[in-house]
Amino acid sequence: MSLAVSGYVKQFYKGNTFGATATGRSGSDARKLVPADIKAIRRAVKNLGSYDYDDGEGSELMNKVQAFVNTYNNYMDSGKEMDNDQIDRYMSKLKKLTREHESELSEIGITRMSSGKLKVDKEKLQDTSRYWVGKVFSDEAEYGRQVDKIMKNTDRMFVRNNLGAPKQDPVKKTSKNDTQTAAVSNAQNMDAALAQQLAQVLEGGRFNVSV
Repeated sequence: MSLAVSGYVKQFYKGNTFGATATGRSGSDARKLVPADIKAIRRAVKNLGSYDYDDGEGSELMNKVQAFVNTYNNYMDSGKEMDNDQIDRYMSKLKKLTREHESELSEIGITRMSSGKLKVDKEKLQDTSRYWVGKVFSDEAEYGRQVDKIMKNTDRMFVRNNLGAPKQDPVKKTSKNDTQTAAVSNAQNMDAALAQQLAQVLEGGRFNVSV
């Protein structure tokens, strides 16, 4: 049974459903969105790779392709927001790959925009034969396989460099002079406290002498 585009998107974001909708993504940290988008893209291309291009349902294929484009575009947003040189490098590889296969993508109604995102011409995609879609996304198609490879390497890099860890507040360094000043201040406070205690003792122990 064919699902709506949103249904496939939710499938691809399994375990990270916050990434599947604009509401869930709103306000979410890029360090949380990037790995969710990476996994979603990999699931999308693998799902398209295992599709039966000979006998599969046309509307099912169209919705899966649109869902892939949605996950791709989500990653373009979260990766940019991440503002990390290593993420940018891997994103550039993905953009380059898509640019190299721009003609094949255009044949099935997918346009590469200047922003790096993809746009689907639904009517053209609907009128395209499953054979031509398979030339882009089947398990033997170079584009689909290379997208998965790039995203797999990106995920490994992300984990290896611990890019998903929350940013730590910088630790304020204490200079030698600050340490000495603090020590003197503590000593002075202790001297003052001892002096006050001694005064209280003398006050309580005062003798009245009469002649």
